[in-house]
Amino acid sequence: MSAAAVRDRLPWSGSRILALLASALAIGAPLRTMFYLSDVVGDPTLFLALTALSLVGATLLARVLRPPLAVAVGAVLFAGGLGAYILNLSTDPAVTELLADTAALLTGRSLLQIAKVRLWVLSFAPAPVFLTWYFALRRWYVTATAAAGTALAFFALTTDAGVVTTLLGVVGIAATIGFGTLDTLSADEPADMTKRPDAMSGGDETGHAGDDSEGIDTGRRAVLEQLAAIIVVPAALSQVPITRDSLLSYDDGSDGQTVEGSLFDAGESLSVLGSISLTPEIRYTVESEEPRYWRVASYDRYTGDGWVRTGNPRPYDGQRLDSPEGETRTLRQEFQAESTIGTVPAAWRPVRYSGEPSVSVSSEGGFQPDGTLSAGDSYEVRSELLVATPDGLRGAGTDYDGVTAELYTQLPDSTPDRVTERTSILTANAENPYETALVVERWLQESKGYSLEVDRPGFNVADAFLFEMDEGYCVYFATTMVTMLRTQGIPARMTVGYTSGQRIEENRWVVRGLNSHAWVEVYFPGQGWVQFDPTPSGPREEIRQQRIEEASSDESSPTVGDGVPVERYTPSDTSTPAPLTETNGTEAEPTETPTATETSTQTGTAAEPGSGESGLSLPALPSREEMTLGVVALLGIAAGARRSGLSERAYRAVWLRYQRRVDPETDVERAFQRAMYVLAKEHRARNGGETVRAYLDAIGADNRVRRLATLRERLRYGGEVDEAIADEAVEIADGIVSDR
Repeated sequence: MSAAAVRDRLPWSGSRILALLASALAIGAPLRTMFYLSDVVGDPTLFLALTALSLVGATLLARVLRPPLAVAVGAVLFAGGLGAYILNLSTDPAVTELLADTAALLTGRSLLQIAKVRLWVLSFAPAPVFLTWYFALRRWYVTATAAAGTALAFFALTTDAGVVTTLLGVVGIAATIGFGTLDTLSADEPADMTKRPDAMSGGDETGHAGDDSEGIDTGRRAVLEQLAAIIVVPAALSQVPITRDSLLSYDDGSDGQTVEGSLFDAGESLSVLGSISLTPEIRYTVESEEPRYWRVASYDRYTGDGWVRTGNPRPYDGQRLDSPEGETRTLRQEFQAESTIGTVPAAWRPVRYSGEPSVSVSSEGGFQPDGTLSAGDSYEVRSELLVATPDGLRGAGTDYDGVTAELYTQLPDSTPDRVTERTSILTANAENPYETALVVERWLQESKGYSLEVDRPGFNVADAFLFEMDEGYCVYFATTMVTMLRTQGIPARMTVGYTSGQRIEENRWVVRGLNSHAWVEVYFPGQGWVQFDPTPSGPREEIRQQRIEEASSDESSPTVGDGVPVERYTPSDTSTPAPLTETNGTEAEPTETPTATETSTQTGTAAEPGSGESGLSLPALPSREEMTLGVVALLGIAAGARRSGLSERAYRAVWLRYQRRVDPETDVERAFQRAMYVLAKEHRARNGGETVRAYLDAIGADNRVRRLATLRERLRYGGEVDEAIADEAVEIADGIVSDR
């Protein structure tokens, strides 16, 4: 069946099909973002069902519902979703939380930081989906793109839609307007051909009507060229040094950040990077009676490739904060900033703060500064340290409250099942959450190596580190342990801060950027959050000590607040404080910690993909969005090449210089046509009715051309030629082309 026959059988014109596909692409970009948000917090099936119902409803109502009523339906969908969202908020009044979230979103806050993000997506999705598809079917393409564009702009503003997804939506909007305009023009053509202005000007050889005309076809190619420019130009500019790291760049600028730079800017989200570096720059001096992990923040929502802290901070009014549930003891700490920094570390759990830099209380109960600290700024924190015994933690049970279980056992729905299976096998001998946490902690310490030089996984960090990587740094260890515990229904969270640092006096420590660290906190009912550290301490401390020695050998040795170089204090390295529990002297006989089962301790072997043992590193495959953009760009480039004649010239050049052998008859005829093409370019084309002999005489052709013409005459009038004649003809044609 010919292409024209297939085109005639389609219920819609070519431009209409392209316009509808472009509309689907335009709304598909925000839908892709909403699907990602739904997947992070749970099963996205309900979101997919709701989207499908919206599309079906728009398709059915597009035939019977007038546009003003459709707008009213969209408004009802939006209002109904908003009402459902408000009714499910926990604060009283709920409107206060809604307004706070809306204000934060409009200033660039991610939707993932909203506790009820799944409900928000379900409430928001139907309206733009319905309106976009309804108006696309009604041929109101600009109105359709307005609905899709509004949704896309919102997600771009909240930073939930990445650069590639946003660009994909922009391409869809531009394509919808371009192809939609062509569809509208073709739809305005009279259906009765006898009423067309050119109907009487000639027979039926004027070509297809409407959008099959040459003008519409040229318009489609022009739209494709513009789409290719939208994709290619920013990609090219992103490689120019002057535009790199700017709004024109596709690069997120994360390469080369230090651990501290990627973790401790008091941000509400944390992305897992690839290779990183360490800085020996001094951040704080700390006065404390004992070394602790100086905690900055924790994150509860795991996205697969990073972490987000949900909830809104509240102002600190100077009142004492809540202590841990279990038995505690007080620790006083005094911090002095030695450089500009945006965090206020403290031992967990801080209950009182005093100092010049104003602070707020984060959603998990820690302190965070309202601005930045300058060198010399100081503050004091009093913390209540949990005093718990292993026996007490073993007997804590699993009676988790609903909020804790919901927040701290969340995993993306796309988390591979093998993570759960591996953890279940490893912890088969554990009898309670405490023993499970100990087994996972020890297994990671013993089975994975420590390195700052790693390749960032494509998506799920925990899965990749567990099965495909042999080594990583603290963020990978902590992320993987939290994920493994959550697969077993144990509340855990990702925590970041600093290790104790370098001891320079009996009760004084210097904390550097290279002390930046990530660890795990696990919740135990009746006790509170308990610290675990799955990162091997030996290799980590070796790297840090090496960087300290390198910094100390520099002529410009670092100093602390009183101006005295650190070296004058004769520092002695203090090992990292025990990450688990305090003891109150009532510990019973020690109980042996269960070990990981032997059947599942192998990981990252040579037989496993991505283990890196074979030495072969394959490039990462492009995402679906990148592949879609690539296809659109290639189509646009091809259309531009065709319109400019470049593709025809390229094809003709290949046709002229390379002759694929078929059979003697075809080979001789093709060789003759190649020679005639060369002669037409060098002299003139053969006139209609002019014989070959007359043409060759007129241009003064040489004997080679005349011999080729004779071979062709033998083919045409003699009926048969053999391989030898075909070889001779092709050889003559090759010589004529090469002499050109």
